[in-house]
Amino acid sequence: MVKLRMTRLGKKKRPFYRIIAIDSRKRRDGDFIERLGFFDPLAAGKAVRLEVDAEKAIKWLLDGAQVSPTVKNIFSDEGIMLRYDMMRRLKKQKVETTGKDGKKVIKFTAVLDADGNTIRKYTDEQVEEAYKNFLALREKKKNIKPVEKKILSKKAKAKIEAAKKASADAAEAAKKAAEAPKAEEAPKADTPA
Repeated sequence: MVKLRMTRLGKKKRPFYRIIAIDSRKRRDGDFIERLGFFDPLAAGKAVRLEVDAEKAIKWLLDGAQVSPTVKNIFSDEGIMLRYDMMRRLKKQKVETTGKDGKKVIKFTAVLDADGNTIRKYTDEQVEEAYKNFLALREKKKNIKPVEKKILSKKAKAKIEAAKKASADAAEAAKKAAEAPKAEEAPKADTPA
């Protein structure tokens, strides 16, 4: 069975990985069938962090190659798994038959064309359109700046809590003060001198 996984290169404490197609029985750094790209986790600045040949990867996936979890995450981030999933889906039709015991059995079978080949659910244009939408969403997410959370010390938190409590007390005192003049404005009974 062919597996898509990473092989380690680079120096000690400076890892560099190749994404390869390899026989699953071979060791991690053994002879590989085909190189699909590379991943440099320590890339900084303008250095390329990840490069994958998507067409080769999809070809191997459609041929039945298994993917390691790490490579699957990388492919998902790059949109390769999306394209693969859309390419492998077949158009299916519902077929109702009766079984040996007389019960109704519902099966879904692939739709075939005139030559007997299966028909894909999505056309190449639909797959490319979905991939373009995926890339646009990814760019949009990259451009959103994360909200910075302020890390406060215990003293700072206590000061903020005290300020909130003081403002709540002041608001309550203002309410009481607003009610007090109403009581004083009531007419007083004149007392004889």
